[in-house]
Amino acid sequence: MSLVLGKNDINELSEITLTNTGLLKVDLAGTSHGTQDVDIVGNSVGLATETKQDTVITELQNILSDTTPINAQTFSIDNKMTSGDDDTLTEALQTVVYGRKDASPSGLRALKADDQGRLMVDIDRDSVGLATEATLADLNSKITIGEDDTLLEATQNLIYGRKDDAPTGLRAMKVNNNGALYSFDSTLNSKITSGEDDSLTTATQVLMYGRKDTSPTGLYALKVNSNGALHTSPPSFTYNTLDTLATLANGTATSTTIDMNTVTRLTFFGSSTNTSDPIIVEVSNDNATWYEASEYFVNTNPVGANVNYSVNISNTGARYWRIKQTDTTTTAFTLIVNGSKK
Repeated sequence: MSLVLGKNDINELSEITLTNTGLLKVDLAGTSHGTQDVDIVGNSVGLATETKQDTVITELQNILSDTTPINAQTFSIDNKMTSGDDDTLTEALQTVVYGRKDASPSGLRALKADDQGRLMVDIDRDSVGLATEATLADLNSKITIGEDDTLLEATQNLIYGRKDDAPTGLRAMKVNNNGALYSFDSTLNSKITSGEDDSLTTATQVLMYGRKDTSPTGLYALKVNSNGALHTSPPSFTYNTLDTLATLANGTATSTTIDMNTVTRLTFFGSSTNTSDPIIVEVSNDNATWYEASEYFVNTNPVGANVNYSVNISNTGARYWRIKQTDTTTTAFTLIVNGSKK
């Protein structure tokens, strides 16, 4: 057996003992007989000391005191999070959804649902224009039970039209006992009468309207003759101002311009004391630059000292038309021009 001795701070030798398992016995407080204090005098970095342990104990006590109110708060939350039902799980933890409340007292408030899981809404702000129980009740009084051809009972569908005359607004469209649309214009009913066609014994007459632009303007029913052919009125002739053009020798007589903007048929006719020089037809699209329409030959017929003439233009292409005659006989002459169009 080996004996190991150690010297204390007063130079006394003492036996260093071991435990039954061979571990070194150390009396940290220095109170046990046969053991020796441990004095850490160097290289103590990282070792726990009594001062450090006291600090740790103090901090742990502070943590313990701080968690006490937290426990109380979480207990309140636990009471609000209860077991609920789910369509797929036997039991599930209820999820609470919160919304922000800005009005006093402000804060977060849990959203509520009814027994059917539908979100509960309390309209207490910004409700202008929203349907309320009162407005819906007023609407329900206007929607009544009616009849149709296929159902024993059906909710009536209302179709509205806009009324522009005072008092303005929407008005329900009316029908008579047979379901035909009711007309508020009694004069219209007198214009729509029963008539005949080739395949039906009797039929409601169908009116087709055309627009009349000249005064009095408006819509007018198209007419047919006794055979059903569309009745038409031939366009009336428009007579232009009669031109009597007294022209000096070597001069040129030019008629008034005729605008063919809305018509396509034109005739010039008249007489001239110049029996030698040709009468020429001219055309223009701007009433400024003129071109000779040489395809239109003006026929002349001597009558005494004059010649009569005429030219018929059945399909005008240009917009502006006129005729002219230039003297080459050094003799004054007179050209008379009539023009008609339709």
